[in-house]
Amino acid sequence: MQTSSTIRRYRELTDEQPILNKCFFAFSKCQFENGKREAGIGDNEKIYQDNYGLYGTKEGLEAVYAFYNERSKRIATECNPQDVYDYEFANYECELIYDDEDAIQIVIDLFGEEQAKTVERRYARTFIGKTA
Repeated sequence: MQTSSTIRRYRELTDEQPILNKCFFAFSKCQFENGKREAGIGDNEKIYQDNYGLYGTKEGLEAVYAFYNERSKRIATECNPQDVYDYEFANYECELIYDDEDAIQIVIDLFGEEQAKTVERRYARTFIGKTA
C-alpha cells in the first residue's frame, strides 16, 4: 500500500485523544473510586456510565462525544475515503479473513454511503445501501 498524505493525516487525527475532564475509565470498584477522586468528581455529582468502562458527569461525557464528533468531521474534510479504506483494510487484516466489512463500515461512518460507494473495495461481502 502506498502511503499518501491523507493516510498520514488520518493517522494524526485518529491518534488525537480527548482530554478527560470530569471523566475516567474504570474496570473495578477500586479503579472507580480512584478515578472519581482523580477526576475531581464530588460525592454529590451524578456519574453516568458509557461504553468501554468510561464514566463521568453529563458535561464530561458530552465533551468527550463532542471531541469525537469534531474529529470525525475533520477526517471527512481532510482525508480521502479510499485512503481511509486502504488503511483500515490493512489495520483490520481484512486480507486474512477475505472480508472488508470493518474497513468499509468505518468509511461509511465517516464519509456517508454515497462517498463509500466510490471506494474500490476488495473482498466485499456486504453491500452499501439498498440492493436492487
